[in-house]
Amino acid sequence: MAVTEKTIVVRNLEILLSIGVHDREKVAPQRLLVSVEATIPGDRDEGDDVGSTLDYDRICDFIRSLSLRPHVELQETVARRVLEFTLALPGVSRARVETRKPDIFDDCDYVGVRLSGGRGGA
Repeated sequence: MAVTEKTIVVRNLEILLSIGVHDREKVAPQRLLVSVEATIPGDRDEGDDVGSTLDYDRICDFIRSLSLRPHVELQETVARRVLEFTLALPGVSRARVETRKPDIFDDCDYVGVRLSGGRGGA
């Protein structure tokens, strides 16, 4: 079997973050759900060793560290930071990041932003 690419997925990692444009959003940190898909091309057999593949702990730790940063206005800012970090990881050719604020409106599940990008022509 030929594997053409591998995608590492982090789905709905929840952090508390000071984020938002409106005064009501600046009163207290809000829940933000962050999802990442990081794609690695090729058919490399890394064996059963985390040192030879993309360790998703690095992505999760970076996302968690965002809760320690100063207030940001936009989800786009958070998504871009996560996207840039993910694309800088060894072997990642493209990535997609989605952020969701689930507690903004009572009449919808969430409001969110999705960014995607690549490096090296990906």
